[in-house]
Amino acid sequence: MFHSLSDRHGRPMALSRHASAGWVAAALALVASGHYLQLPSGWLRRGVVHVAPDGFDGFVGQSRRSAVRTIQRAAQIAEPGETILIWPGIYRESVRLRRGGLPGRPLVLRAAVPGQAVISGGADPGVMADWHWRPDGPRIWSTAVAWRVHGLRWNGVAAYRAGSPEQLRQICARPGAWPAFSSAERRLWLCLPGGESPRLEQLEVRRPMPVRTRSGGHQVASLWIEAPHVEVRDLRFDFVVMAAIQLWDADHVLIEGNQFDAADVAINDNASLAQPRAIRIRHNLSSCFPLFEWARIGWLSWEEVYSYSNCSLVWLRGQDIKVDHNIILQAGDGIKLSPAGGSNQARQNLIVEITDDAFEFDGAARHFRVENNLIINPFVAFAISPVSTGPLTISDNIVLIPPRPVKVGYGVLLKLLGGPSRHVTLQRNLYLGYSLGNGSPDSPLTDLRIEANGFALLNPRDHGLAQADQIQWRANRYEIISFPRWRQGLWDGSILNAVGGRPRSLGPVGPAWMDLQRDPAAAPLRRYWGSPWLNWSREARIRP
Repeated sequence: MFHSLSDRHGRPMALSRHASAGWVAAALALVASGHYLQLPSGWLRRGVVHVAPDGFDGFVGQSRRSAVRTIQRAAQIAEPGETILIWPGIYRESVRLRRGGLPGRPLVLRAAVPGQAVISGGADPGVMADWHWRPDGPRIWSTAVAWRVHGLRWNGVAAYRAGSPEQLRQICARPGAWPAFSSAERRLWLCLPGGESPRLEQLEVRRPMPVRTRSGGHQVASLWIEAPHVEVRDLRFDFVVMAAIQLWDADHVLIEGNQFDAADVAINDNASLAQPRAIRIRHNLSSCFPLFEWARIGWLSWEEVYSYSNCSLVWLRGQDIKVDHNIILQAGDGIKLSPAGGSNQARQNLIVEITDDAFEFDGAARHFRVENNLIINPFVAFAISPVSTGPLTISDNIVLIPPRPVKVGYGVLLKLLGGPSRHVTLQRNLYLGYSLGNGSPDSPLTDLRIEANGFALLNPRDHGLAQADQIQWRANRYEIISFPRWRQGLWDGSILNAVGGRPRSLGPVGPAWMDLQRDPAAAPLRRYWGSPWLNWSREARIRP
């Protein structure tokens, strides 16, 4: 009797019964020891490796019923041109993708049901079953733990991470306090302002953070892409431990239709030895709720919130980077991009409620166009801090910055700090806000042009801009407005109409599968319903 098998080139081989028995025995021994024999099985899968929470990593993933259990196992056996199809469920793992695709044959990671495959940074709930909470002061509880806890949720909402038990006690006693925590290596303190006692079913914590072994950047990520020609589609990255996706010597990568929750940086390359190139990031949603709420309600100071997290969608350098049609909600800094070469764009993104900078440029920013974005309620819309090379062109954007609490400070269009900047142009933008910018004499400007923009301002043009006489101003329109009119600026389109403003279409933004009117991830958008600058089409997609 003979059994059919294929060699490494896909050619059929024949094995005798005795040889076959030997193969089976060897395979079973490997499986029993936790190692899986990688047979030449691509022909069985027909281009798809299935992953499911109830799968088995000894399978080859050729169907839902024969799915592997972990995304990491699928990444090890997938071949160029195949799709790793991830079925609904929670995957508590960190994945390293070291083999990618080829030109025209990318390796694709995709949710089988968009938005229902979750890569989670949360610890297994079972690890908290042995925690023994005891009262430790007014509205504060503590327990012994096995590791330093870096992230915690109470009733599904992120708790603020205090730097010490003393700071925790201080902020817990303030009016309007939200849940907060502080952790040491072997102890965890939890503030529950509502007077509740900790309950396992209401509590989530991030899993232990691995020791950093390389210098620079984010050394912890949910998905490491260390190969070219990769696509990541329609996944949820939840309760992320540091970075969601780390690009390490990667090129020709598409990241589309994903949702990122509570990532310090959703897509990062800061630790990469080789800068990425040909990266496309589109139709994603990133949120760090309730980051913006903590300062908005006056519970925490701007400085306390600012130090909490970057909460950025993107922090990249590289070349040939395109970031478009994304939604960024309640970030620290929305998009941090300073490309080193190639042709680069950030366009048609919706960026809402930013603690610091909607866009931050702090490097070369070569051949970079930032255009047709809608930015609502940042502290700074464009932080040029500094741009060393350029050219950077910022055009056709709409920026709306309403009043904030006085102790938080009023937002501005530009920040011109950090050293010399050169070859930057702002043109045809519309801006409603307190003043144009903040600058410093120690940050001189070369070839910075502000042309054909429309500004509705509470203060004169040069207010706060120490380098105003170094800027080339041309054909801008100004309207000095009162504080009450400024307060109504989000709801009264006539204020920007006076300086040439009118709504412009972003086109559909965010993941195509997400219902932005119902999905909890999009909740911060809902306070802006009714603004003439933020309208809904029949398809429930945003069209500013």
